[in-house]
Amino acid sequence: MRFSRRGLIAAGLASTTVRTVRAAPDMADVIVIGAGLSGLNAALLIKDQGFKVTVLEGRNRVGGRMNTLRSVEGNPEMGGDSILGGYGRMQDMAQRLKVQLIDFEGRRDLSPDAQKDPTTVELALGGRVIRRTDWPTHPLNVMPDGAKDRFPGRAYFQSVIDKFNPLKSFEDWVDPASAKFDGSAYEFFKSHGWSDAAIDLNYNTNIQYGTSAHDISILMWYFTQAWFKLQSDIQRVAYKAVGGNESIPEAMARSIGDVHLGKSVAGIRQSANAVEVQCEDGSIFKAKRLICSLPVPTMRWLKFDPLLPPMKAKAIRTVPVMKITKVVMVPKKPFWREDGFSPAMWTDTDAGEIRALREGNDPNKVTCLMAWARGFLADRLDMMSEKDAMAHVIAIYEKLRPAAKGQLVPGGFKSWQSDRFSGGDWVVWKPGQISECLPALKEPADRLHFCGEHTAVSNRGMEGAMESGERVALEVMALL
Repeated sequence: MRFSRRGLIAAGLASTTVRTVRAAPDMADVIVIGAGLSGLNAALLIKDQGFKVTVLEGRNRVGGRMNTLRSVEGNPEMGGDSILGGYGRMQDMAQRLKVQLIDFEGRRDLSPDAQKDPTTVELALGGRVIRRTDWPTHPLNVMPDGAKDRFPGRAYFQSVIDKFNPLKSFEDWVDPASAKFDGSAYEFFKSHGWSDAAIDLNYNTNIQYGTSAHDISILMWYFTQAWFKLQSDIQRVAYKAVGGNESIPEAMARSIGDVHLGKSVAGIRQSANAVEVQCEDGSIFKAKRLICSLPVPTMRWLKFDPLLPPMKAKAIRTVPVMKITKVVMVPKKPFWREDGFSPAMWTDTDAGEIRALREGNDPNKVTCLMAWARGFLADRLDMMSEKDAMAHVIAIYEKLRPAAKGQLVPGGFKSWQSDRFSGGDWVVWKPGQISECLPALKEPADRLHFCGEHTAVSNRGMEGAMESGERVALEVMALL
């Protein structure tokens, strides 16, 4: 979170100019900071057991990094997009709160025939779309030996990670004995004979985690790959909530009741028997215990009194989160029928990876195109205004695909790292951080307790957030 110096002084936790509060606040059993999935799940579980819980959210909406773009047909997700087969907590919560889920897995399958399946992904390198039949002998093909017929990107390099994954169980990634595997992705690929050019094309061009293969833990990849495989093994689905995934946290908040929006927290003070939270607007809330579900970057701006334990403070300061900027484009007509290519593309441009979404009532209709720019590509777009960034992505697309000229309308923009309440998207671990920083992020600090996807050990994404909320609720209720 970004606070001005004046705002911090007004908040008063580290200043002698504290504003006088008109009346002593009521004492809750638990305050939860953050109304994303993890905080709401913790609050709901605690409320269900009869405790008094208050939720504070800085935004004027609930959901955190669940964010549905409801102004576009199909309600594309700017945040968490798919509820997978192993997302038991998410599926159970939707059922409990009567939020209907629809399976879109069949609309994501790829086909080599773009005329039959518009979600086929085309390859665009060096300013032009490369036909699949031309790729094996193309001069830009620097794929590793034995893989010249494979398109670059996640589908290929993830299969290599799967092949050499040393973990017996995906949960072994947090076992201290697994620390020996915690090198970089770059070192992993080099050990299997990849050239720097192959690593750059496959990993760095449209990056999934980190900003390069050098700054990401291969141990995290081992866990992630094994975990995603489990999702498909349980059930191959990709659910989405009717009205968008944000419908689920909205229903959770209604069930809790005591959720305060527009309450951006400036600082937290502990005493011998209570926790006091002061918000930027000067309001104060008190409770016996506090749960902080804020993302890692947001916690960097809070004032803690007393200071957090050194290792927890170090983790908050040093663990990175993924940079991701999304641009939504709405096609006026199916222009791809003119040039014979799919509208979805994997590019080496600022537009990054462009997906064709079919999330409306007609399963065959492309409702929008979504450009995913991650890592340094996200930085490039964030240097522009939202209007200019959307125009830039559309111009790139039109240059690659002349048939699209004048056929794309800007539909939406979201930069998660520019969002003061997020500072980025999911946590990504640098080599060597998992064994040191993950336990520190999970650990309580006296009356302060912590959750969020960055503290999950058995799940990722939305389900990881729900897992962490469940863990911290049990932890807190045992002490009340």
